[in-house]
Amino acid sequence: MYLILFGLTLLKPLRPYFRKHISDVLDHHEYFLLSTMMILLIIFMYIAYLVFISRTTTVGTMMENISCLSFSEVIAIFVLSCLTVITGLLVFELDKNHNTPLMNEILLKSMSTIAVICVAVFIFKEKYKIHQIGGIALVMIGIYLASRKNL
Repeated sequence: MYLILFGLTLLKPLRPYFRKHISDVLDHHEYFLLSTMMILLIIFMYIAYLVFISRTTTVGTMMENISCLSFSEVIAIFVLSCLTVITGLLVFELDKNHNTPLMNEILLKSMSTIAVICVAVFIFKEKYKIHQIGGIALVMIGIYLASRKNL
């Protein structure tokens, strides 16, 4: 597990730079189409591996599980798909026209952490200790300082 986390830690920060490199040639809709086709190809190869080589599942089992989804679960998958497309397009546009990819990645990670904490506090009524609130405040100050062009 630690090897996987280490690999993700090394590879994930490279994504914004690849997007920035590609954004010089492709528009966001062209990038998204090509990226989605590549992801689909990789998923098909993974499913083929599961079915034909490791034999851990069958196509029939997968189709049966998919057909058992309730209407609300199908709607949830549709909403998640829409969110994935929208955020993918927005992040590509952000990398292409605003800031640097590293800065965007830092801002997105920090702001998503703050959003999760706000949802936890205001919707799920979770309680945080003073040192946790101080950490949140430091993150917010860091976002402000990092996003300033000149101090």
